[in-house]
Amino acid sequence: MKKILIVLLGSLLILGGCFQMNEKTEEEKEQEGTTPVQDYVGQGFSFVDGDKSAERVKKHEEEIKQEAINYMKTTYKTDVKVNNVVPARNGAVVIVESEAPIQFTTSVIVKFVLNKKDEIASGTSDEGEVEQAIVGGLYAKAYEKEFHHLDEFAEQLAKKYDLEGYTEEALDKTSPSGYQGKYYFVTLGYLNYLSVYNAYLANPEISVEELRSLFIKDDPTNEKMSIPMAFFSKEDKLPKQKVANDLAKELRQEQGLPKGSYDISIFKNSIVNRVGLPDGENVSVDGIIK
Repeated sequence: MKKILIVLLGSLLILGGCFQMNEKTEEEKEQEGTTPVQDYVGQGFSFVDGDKSAERVKKHEEEIKQEAINYMKTTYKTDVKVNNVVPARNGAVVIVESEAPIQFTTSVIVKFVLNKKDEIASGTSDEGEVEQAIVGGLYAKAYEKEFHHLDEFAEQLAKKYDLEGYTEEALDKTSPSGYQGKYYFVTLGYLNYLSVYNAYLANPEISVEELRSLFIKDDPTNEKMSIPMAFFSKEDKLPKQKVANDLAKELRQEQGLPKGSYDISIFKNSIVNRVGLPDGENVSVDGIIK
């Protein structure tokens, strides 16, 4: 699941320290533990040294939220709402969501000013993270009918093969991964879609027709667009490889889906709380071109 991991984590460092068994608090146990995917709603999700700044983040949470909102509006001409504020090293990671004119989730970093413990700095973000989220949202806008079909098709596969997907709350609070659904993520290198991205900044209300033309211009064969799909077993064990193979076969045969390169992964039913990612190995099929 390399592509999904890259998108979910970016260059942010995830908390992973070691603790003495007799010194663990209940909160630390929750962070280090795992949860069935259908019950995971963001519990224990954390970043490096978040415990050291948690009190200050709580005190200045409203200021931090507003700075993240201002950053997205000023830098990307996009209105967002805040889904989660997660304490991190000397600041917070703010997970935000845009719903109009395009839908995507991403993150903004808001730090405290050094030597001024009650003053926050301007928002910032990891290089390319917001940009790729925007382009993914634009792709979903340009091909809304196809993505609606993908949502329905993925749900049908999950029911047929007795599989689970992420909860909406988990995606909202812990997955700043651009455009995403219960069973998939849209991943891309935004530098491959500069015509699309620049057109959005020039006019956030850009039409569907113009978006389609620009996507075709930037990526005529859709080979640069990737849509990894992630399913979970209903039990805390991996299914047989045949299940992934059967999913891939049905995906290849299905018509009317968004164009791109698909990977399918099936994980056991376990999410690592502190990172919001699957626990353990998977059975998978890569490189399905639609």
